[in-house]
Amino acid sequence: MSEEILKFMTALKKDTGLSLNEEKIYLIESRLSGLMEDYKMSSYQELTDRFQNRSDREFREKVIDKITTHETKFFRDDGLFEALVSRIIPELLEQRVQSNANSIGSYLKIWCAACSTGQEPYSIAMEIKEKAPEIFKKTRIFASDIAYDTLIKAKSGIYSNFEISRGLDTKYLNKYFTKISDTEYQIDDEIKSIVEYKYQNLISDDFPTGFDLILCRNVSYYFDHDDRRRLFKKIQKSMNPDSFLILGSAESITDYSSTFIVREFGKFRYYELNPTNVTFFSKGA
Repeated sequence: MSEEILKFMTALKKDTGLSLNEEKIYLIESRLSGLMEDYKMSSYQELTDRFQNRSDREFREKVIDKITTHETKFFRDDGLFEALVSRIIPELLEQRVQSNANSIGSYLKIWCAACSTGQEPYSIAMEIKEKAPEIFKKTRIFASDIAYDTLIKAKSGIYSNFEISRGLDTKYLNKYFTKISDTEYQIDDEIKSIVEYKYQNLISDDFPTGFDLILCRNVSYYFDHDDRRRLFKKIQKSMNPDSFLILGSAESITDYSSTFIVREFGKFRYYELNPTNVTFFSKGA
């Protein structure tokens, strides 16, 4: 590994939390080569120097957008949506009834962290509208990402034929989308109305709070052990008592915290916050 690439990887990790090892060098080379050509850069040292210039926001955003993974599709992971409408949301509503009758009318708050181009939060919104319409207008979905360009696309709600073909049932397409050209569809304003998009760097200490459900899928495995532990600790502080956390299928929080109880719905695994036992394991644990 060249010293110049190593310096860039260090700068990237410091600003985004993304920890890329030697096996991921190809990602840097393949995803940033075109950008370096556009800016007439002949070395990774030039790339690093410009990336570290915080006043050059446009360039920094382009680098982050290129290097982060935006693999997503509508209704990704059937088990998630089955668990959402059959188990998670009913339990959240039942908890409100049991804990405080006055809380029944309050909003159900969901956070989709690293939402990419919006397919995940819109899928959740459509599923709630379809399967639990009585709480649709009392649901708020906060969706965040570190890449500004993906947030702009997500806010627009405009998707290509190819993006539509990946995971979206024809029933949902006909009911919740409008064809705006031969190659594009736009999601209806009613679905967009319960989703709020915002920039969020997950290594920042400034996290939103008060969530009943947080989805942070396929993010933590890009972080090293210490950043992963800090991420989960901040997520826990963002959650309401007896709320739920959903990670990617290859991710787990059990090695980093005893705060969460593992729950299962069929083969789908998720986590419930256990407020009576809050322990985060130290480095090396």
